[in-house]
Amino acid sequence: MEPEALTGLKEQARRAYERGRARHAAWTAAPTLAVGLVATLMSDRPLTTALIGVALYAAAALLSWRGRQLGQGVLPGVAAGLLPFAAAHAARVYGHLCTPEGCVSICVPACLAGGVAAGALLAGALRRSDRLGASWASACGVAALTGALGCACVGFGGVLALAAGLLAGTAPLALRPARSSA
Repeated sequence: MEPEALTGLKEQARRAYERGRARHAAWTAAPTLAVGLVATLMSDRPLTTALIGVALYAAAALLSWRGRQLGQGVLPGVAAGLLPFAAAHAARVYGHLCTPEGCVSICVPACLAGGVAAGALLAGALRRSDRLGASWASACGVAALTGALGCACVGFGGVLALAAGLLAGTAPLALRPARSSA
């Protein structure tokens, strides 16, 4: 076989391999579309929520396609992100906390508490990761997008509270001793 023909076959095989990986990643990320659809139907801001849902799907598909530590963070990120998502929607249903001094919304505190719980869940799931930085970044990014589907109902403050909670919840990962490579 001619060297040019062999090079062409290798390139063709590589493209087919990458198409297969991309197709698999698209199917792996498909459940995030269901989460986004449910959130959009429950939201007061359906356009914003739909855009976050599309970003979540795109991030999950891209990270799954890249694979390795980035791909390993997708499923824990979605699972952890469902905590602030549910907390924000529960707070929205509950409404306000009224005391003799007045009434306050509990949505932002619910997003913060959900973010801390999600961060703690991620810290537990990622504590054995070899390359913590990549796994942490992908898991936190996906968790933030999943949680933002619920926390966006209270605006930017809810999303900021979610992010602060995620960082606080995953803080123990920064304190763990470095693993030896031996």
